[in-house]
Amino acid sequence: MIEKFKLKDGRIVIIKRLFKSDYENNNNYEFVHNWLRKVNKFLAKDFNEEDIEKDKKELYQILSNDKVSIFIGALDDKKIIGSASLMINPFNEKESHVGTWGIAIHPNFQNHGLGVKLLILLENIAKEMGIKKLEAEYYDGNKSAEILYLEKMKYTVEGRKKYTGLLNDGIYTDKILIGKIIDKTLEL
Repeated sequence: MIEKFKLKDGRIVIIKRLFKSDYENNNNYEFVHNWLRKVNKFLAKDFNEEDIEKDKKELYQILSNDKVSIFIGALDDKKIIGSASLMINPFNEKESHVGTWGIAIHPNFQNHGLGVKLLILLENIAKEMGIKKLEAEYYDGNKSAEILYLEKMKYTVEGRKKYTGLLNDGIYTDKILIGKIIDKTLEL
């Protein structure tokens, strides 16, 4: 899967499935780790400069098992400027129909339609894999996530974990749990 996508401002990016080689080419992992530090406030993981090698090793381990994780991304001039991941838990038979996802987009490419595009593609991949429900979470106060997930992508709030997140500014916040049935036969 490789396709061109026109952002709202007219820029064209390439969307494709991401593999370890995509992160190794053009120092992409270092580039991504750098911009993730800029959007770090509401991410579940902190991206600190001193942890770059440890973080790279963790990502490469996840990428090595395409039966449990799939990454799609957007590239601008061969640089990864956005990614969405789909994780499947094949070890829990009772929840094998559920996928979880995460998304991050470079600050210069946010609010241009890329988040919606990546999540639609991820939902389509999940459907092809037989996934019936998708889940995600975000920290309360992340207005961009709230607009994208709830308003644009029509996920519903399924729960709230009080004071679960400690943001970079020292503020405790709630984790919002969201979900969406993507197999309409479950809604009967």
